[in-house]
Amino acid sequence: MTISRLRRFVGDVHANVAITFALVGVLLILLVFMAVDLANAFSTRSSLQDATDAAALAVATEVSNNPTASVSQLQAVAMGMLTADFRKSSAQIDAFHVCTAATNDCVGPSGAMRMNTVSMATSSTAPCLLSGLSALCGAQNALIPVSATTTTTINFGVTMQLNIVMDSSASMIVGATPTDVSLIANWVTANWDQVKPGDPAPSFPGGDNPPCAFACHDVGGATTPADVALGLTRAQSAGATTRFDVMISAANTLVTHLQTVANASTRVPHDVMLFNVMSFDSSLHTYGAPNTDFSGARSAIGQVSPGLDTAMSTTMTQLVSQLGANGNGASAASPMKFLILVTDGLQSDRSANWSCSNWAMDPAWNYNTCFGGYAAPISIAQCAQLKNAGIVVAVLETPYVPLTGQSPAVAPYEKTVRHVIFPNGPGSPSTVSTALQACASSGYYFQAANASDIATGFTTLTDKFIGDTTRIAN
Repeated sequence: MTISRLRRFVGDVHANVAITFALVGVLLILLVFMAVDLANAFSTRSSLQDATDAAALAVATEVSNNPTASVSQLQAVAMGMLTADFRKSSAQIDAFHVCTAATNDCVGPSGAMRMNTVSMATSSTAPCLLSGLSALCGAQNALIPVSATTTTTINFGVTMQLNIVMDSSASMIVGATPTDVSLIANWVTANWDQVKPGDPAPSFPGGDNPPCAFACHDVGGATTPADVALGLTRAQSAGATTRFDVMISAANTLVTHLQTVANASTRVPHDVMLFNVMSFDSSLHTYGAPNTDFSGARSAIGQVSPGLDTAMSTTMTQLVSQLGANGNGASAASPMKFLILVTDGLQSDRSANWSCSNWAMDPAWNYNTCFGGYAAPISIAQCAQLKNAGIVVAVLETPYVPLTGQSPAVAPYEKTVRHVIFPNGPGSPSTVSTALQACASSGYYFQAANASDIATGFTTLTDKFIGDTTRIAN
């Protein structure tokens, strides 16, 4: 080869693109494989962590049910759950410690453990496409090592304080169903003089029209607590069931349910449940002994009686003061506190509703309405005070039942209340429901669409609280 030909060969760049593409292509393929390996590793690690958490929770539950179980027995429980829950590949338990008074296995990989905790470390592998070419892959051929750790609290012998707070204002003694409302209204029509002695019957000028079914506002705010209590008795004698009756029955059903769970459940047989039974109208009322047992709770519920107005702001202030801060559940002196509030959520006062001085036309309802009156939804800020104290706040809403058809000239619902609940007119969202949902702790709001939902709401909300007591500590 002559020198000139050699120079032309060296200076020819036509093949450089192919060489460059081949080199870059190999690098791109390696990067793709590495991305796949990383994705596999992260996915496997996440699945292993979930399975490890589930295994530790299974151990915590087993300890609660069988406090004398040995560490080896508990590790077998953990391995069984880990194998059942982690299906990507095989997994093993590298470290396992259960710190209870019975096991006394209280030194884990990080040192001394808190009493009543489970500490676990597990490991497994993920497939590796870059075997021998990447630092991701372990010594074993085509496998990436992954691991997980967890520390789970065993809420063993937790003391729970269940505060049942029921709305006992007059709006709770309307009929539980449309049929019950009709039964009460028909009784009122046939027995008007017993309901309103000396007051003209509805067919005469000046009378309350139509029959109020015992929960209405009398002209001039003349209703008294004794009137409401008598109304409940007469509703029952008419064969009707009121929302108050349903609420009391549902509260008793809840106590019976919890006693059954405590005695027979394999989940929480060692929990201690303390009850405080309260109701509210113009103020907060407490029944029975504080922190009573199942029998005492049923007795206290039987003492709840209906009242008159609904002073939500006063009641919430009293609750904040009375309940105080949440405890750690270690004893009756420091219980984990749960509040279940059963209410229609509307603040109302008969005399205050009638004495409003700011009347104007409400275009949403096309009627002269009181603006800036007493009626108002529950205060979200006051609810936040309870939640900030660590208390779980559950709200069971029994939506306000207006006895529609009454003349706005004599019925404060039409004059002063409906535009507070539905400020944008008929069919608009309820500000009361919105406020009650915001009042509740996350996941602890339940709206009763009908009478039977009241009982369902009681048990659903309380069971959730009990179920949330075993948790991942970190």
